[in-house]
Amino acid sequence: MNKNNAVTVSELVHQFGDDLYRFAYSKTNNKVVSEDLVQDTFIVAVTKLDTFRGESTHKTWLISILRNKIADYYRKKSKDNVSDKELDDQSMSFNAKGGWNKANTPFVFEDSEHLLDNVDFTDVFYGCIDSLPELWSSVIRMKYIDPKKSKEICQELDITDTNLWQIVHRSKLKLKDCLGNNWIQKGN
Repeated sequence: MNKNNAVTVSELVHQFGDDLYRFAYSKTNNKVVSEDLVQDTFIVAVTKLDTFRGESTHKTWLISILRNKIADYYRKKSKDNVSDKELDDQSMSFNAKGGWNKANTPFVFEDSEHLLDNVDFTDVFYGCIDSLPELWSSVIRMKYIDPKKSKEICQELDITDTNLWQIVHRSKLKLKDCLGNNWIQKGN
């Protein structure tokens, strides 16, 4: 930082860029999107640096800007509707009475207690998570892999509680299908 406690954007980038990138990546699990969000954060910082009042640290201020950029990103993504085909595929899992269709009956994993110790399974499992729509993948990672409370997930992604549970439900159905196709049917 320079002598008179004024800070330049270059100093902010040098000091906090990596931390902001790691934060963005933990929320998006996407390198390119994370880089873009951090860049957008610094663009806002350039335009607003003269209004920074010092009521928080520079890092806290930048994280706050980044949180807003992440929320904007997911707000835009949530407006991108899931295709009718994806919804139809999920509805095919159930019969008219709400029970499982025979072809879509949930499978039982043998020795499920040790599956996460199996490198081959975890590769398939994380591949299935990565194949979900981006918002869904983030929700699953935040809910089950890096456990956060539902309220916190809703705030960070700027979604409603109802939307969160719809995403979780749909994601689980897609993961079931993906694991069924890529793990069970391949003889594992």
